[in-house]
Amino acid sequence: MVTKSSRQAAQAPESTELATLAKLAGSSYETLERELRATIATLEQQALRFETAIDNISQGICFFDAAERLILCNRRYAEIYRIAPEHLRPGRTLGEIVERRIAAGHPRWPATLISHLPRRSIRARL
Repeated sequence: MVTKSSRQAAQAPESTELATLAKLAGSSYETLERELRATIATLEQQALRFETAIDNISQGICFFDAAERLILCNRRYAEIYRIAPEHLRPGRTLGEIVERRIAAGHPRWPATLISHLPRRSIRARL
């Protein structure tokens, strides 16, 4: 027959092991969180350096994703094409930006550039 004291003795190592595991899990979580915060800070600094470099290029530059949505645009592009910066926020479509250029009265694009535009609907508006 198992006595009460022998059951307690058997449970004692288990609860010590669980406490040790909980402590290790907490420590691991803290370490991962610290590393993640450091990585995020490094990436934010790098992104700021890239944006600053792109913003200081004298040519107007826009970057679009595969869905033709604006990723990044420098201030010079807004100046050249007379588009308010609030109309050049990430997520705007290429079509919306072309419409803004037309509305701003910017001269039409040369035929050689139009042929490289990705969609016929955009080419038709030019």
